[in-house]
Amino acid sequence: MSEKFNKRELLRMVALVAVVWVAILLGIWRWQQSRPAGAGREPQLIHYPGTEQVQEQTSPNIGLRKYWFELNEEYPSKSVYYFYQRQLEPQGWKQLGAGEPKWGRAVDGDETRDLFGAVWVSPDHLWTVDLQMMSVVKPAKSDDPLAGEERQPGIQVFVTLRRAVHAGILLQESPKSPAGEGVTGPTE
Repeated sequence: MSEKFNKRELLRMVALVAVVWVAILLGIWRWQQSRPAGAGREPQLIHYPGTEQVQEQTSPNIGLRKYWFELNEEYPSKSVYYFYQRQLEPQGWKQLGAGEPKWGRAVDGDETRDLFGAVWVSPDHLWTVDLQMMSVVKPAKSDDPLAGEERQPGIQVFVTLRRAVHAGILLQESPKSPAGEGVTGPTE
């Protein structure tokens, strides 16, 4: 009688697991049907005018696309920032941080860089566009220690589209400086 009992209990457990599995699959299917078309798909990486032919670095398995170029403008240009702001925000992308980002200075030994960074989050909170700009400064070539500094011409620009690591964190944190530690206040 105990063999019959064990078989009956086993069949009940298998039936219960099958019903729960079907319910889970049905719930996932309904959730997928309720999402807007295209939600979660990788958005297009928008290129700054004149850089459409610049080769991108891609890593599909981690959801990353990146390109970089030299902007032929003088520091402290924000034309690239304003371009991305005009392109992304009407599509529902939100910029992280309060207010408009500012240029900041990072000093590492003899190397000095003025840096700018901005991050936007997609409407579905699954993707980010990260804009970083850099202008390199070197001490003036002179015997006079008060001669100042010389700025290299142009601004290096890096644009990255990436899958958000954890969407909840993006809504709470402001973006970190692109240079990390050693960045001082605004230079504008």
